[in-house]
Amino acid sequence: MTITDPELAAATPDPLTGGRSPRPSLLLWGDTLVGAAIAAEQATTGVVAGLRRGAARRAQRLSRLADRGALAREDWRRRAEDVTRAAVTTVATSPVVDRVVDHQLERVLRPIVLAVLDDVLLLLEKEPERIQTLIRGQRETMVDELVGRLRSGTEAGDTAVDRLTARIFHRGPRPDPPPPLDL
Repeated sequence: MTITDPELAAATPDPLTGGRSPRPSLLLWGDTLVGAAIAAEQATTGVVAGLRRGAARRAQRLSRLADRGALAREDWRRRAEDVTRAAVTTVATSPVVDRVVDHQLERVLRPIVLAVLDDVLLLLEKEPERIQTLIRGQRETMVDELVGRLRSGTEAGDTAVDRLTARIFHRGPRPDPPPPLDL
């Protein structure tokens, strides 16, 4: 007796179904596709979860690096301020700078004072009332002029120091100071 193909199929257990009756081939392929889709979904979910964990670790690492950089920048800024303050103090208290300032004052003020003093003394002998009003007016003018020059000098110094600190600390320009009060 010869076994035909349908008979062979009925007698041989199907390895996919585990010995159960064979299913029609269309259902078998449908179940296979559903199983493959579920396996693909699980694999995709695992990959996405791994990517999210990796992104979270990367964000934490970047945050730690940013914190470390901010601390280092602040430390550098403090050290630069200390060094700048020490340099300005050293220059301001330097004997060389004192000598230069004294020399300039001696060079400019002494001849002016000597020339004006002789003229003032002569006029004081001749016309004391006129000289007294002149001296009062000149004193006020000289004081105002000296104060103005000191202000402009300190403003120029402040501006120079502000530019220096802006370059060192990479800050924007400071707002203009308010106008000086008239005395």
